[in-house]
Amino acid sequence: MELPGRAASYWLEIDRPEFEPLAGGAKVDVAIVGGGWVGVLTADLLKRAGRTVALIEGRRVGGQVTGHTSAKLTSLHSLIYAELARNFGDTTARLYGEANQAGIDWVERIAAERGIDCEFARVPAYSYSETGGRLADIHAEVEVATRLGLPASFSRELPLPFSVAGAVRFDHQARFHPLKFLLPIAASVAGDGSLVCEHTRVFGVEAGNPHRVLTHRGTVWARDVVIATNLPFMLEGLHFARVFPQRHALLASRLAPGSLPEGMFVGVEAPSHSIRPHPDAQGGVLVTVGPPFKTGQGDMAEQFTALERFTRERFDVQEVLLRWGNQDYFSPDRMPFVGKLSTTTRRLYVATGFSAWGLANGVAAAQVLGDHILERRNPWAELYDATRYHLRITGKQLLRENFAIGKGWVTDHVRSWRLPDVCDVRRGEGAVCRRNGIPVAVYKGEDGTNHYLSPFCPHLNCMVSWNGAEKSWDCPCHGSRFSASGELIEGPAVRDLESREEE
Repeated sequence: MELPGRAASYWLEIDRPEFEPLAGGAKVDVAIVGGGWVGVLTADLLKRAGRTVALIEGRRVGGQVTGHTSAKLTSLHSLIYAELARNFGDTTARLYGEANQAGIDWVERIAAERGIDCEFARVPAYSYSETGGRLADIHAEVEVATRLGLPASFSRELPLPFSVAGAVRFDHQARFHPLKFLLPIAASVAGDGSLVCEHTRVFGVEAGNPHRVLTHRGTVWARDVVIATNLPFMLEGLHFARVFPQRHALLASRLAPGSLPEGMFVGVEAPSHSIRPHPDAQGGVLVTVGPPFKTGQGDMAEQFTALERFTRERFDVQEVLLRWGNQDYFSPDRMPFVGKLSTTTRRLYVATGFSAWGLANGVAAAQVLGDHILERRNPWAELYDATRYHLRITGKQLLRENFAIGKGWVTDHVRSWRLPDVCDVRRGEGAVCRRNGIPVAVYKGEDGTNHYLSPFCPHLNCMVSWNGAEKSWDCPCHGSRFSASGELIEGPAVRDLESREEE
């Protein structure tokens, strides 16, 4: 199947600074594991408060979720406020809106104060119903959001080249280039006793006073440790069983001159799509996002093809330039988990479960984490409390999701002994089969050479599946992903797939 565009994220098509790997070890006040949006902003806040910080990234700063986002900086998260008010009351819903509105304002203020040209612009955001099937929900969202003091209104006329039945409109939201904002912030963290380390993989944290952050390049000692890695690799807190991985396909397309819409848009009906224009020197691109699907359980090639069809049917597309995927972890109550890793751990913190809305939420998360460490009160700490459960609201979903994961684990292990004995794989493709009676994940390189790996994710031993569109092995249980040759792309796993070349 021929896929649309070139495999690369639009936001990563810029020159990026290089940060040196950890060299032997370090002693700092705070170690932050994960050099994405939340990790960098937390590091910046703490350094400016006088703490020494080690920001540790296994690959490239901003190169994972942040570099693959749709980059909508908004407090309008599809339809959420009526649900939050119904489940938790107006106070919780209002706090959530205030936290996200404050996140937008913070990015604008910091960009201006520090002279960061990140192409920031205020634009409206819309959650729309194309068919009218959820028009009642849209009216309810407008009513609740208005009551909460958010910049909400109802709109039937959207600046889109197709008709909609109605939409929630939030004014004064924002679009920007996330990497052009984040990388200067990261660069300012390094120095004066603080460091930013790329290509430094953390494989464990030994709790103590200070904690020991273990990497393959040395040890970092720190009084406080923040795990900001999309999903924490530590088992304490059971976050792997409390948030659930989903992927999206994204495209960047060049439209006919003058046809780029103004605003940001997300459909509220399944299959939901997101639309996000971004002007550039060539007239701009349109970033479209497909519906979420469970990691390791969907055909990414079909997702790209369906998204291209959606985009071309609704817009005057001249060329699809780029395609990429992104992965988010979804919280059952739709609010992130930010704060103490567990009720029993001390000075260990986490940020996860942003449910695909991690930019404005992520600013608030960094402030919550910073205030925990600086021992200051934060108005959103209880809202985002990482130890909460809300089982009355989330219990059924938690049971359903974890039962499905457990059932899949058992099914895959039984299936592993019934796999075909012939590893018949085309060039550039992968499959799980048996070799000499042993289950293997086999990838055939373009040169015709087979590469054999263990098919079991080192996180909790689930069986990976082949993602042909992105040339990766994806774990359907908790979302770890590995390259075709078995190198870890993203966790919660902390180690590569084991080689089985000699078996």
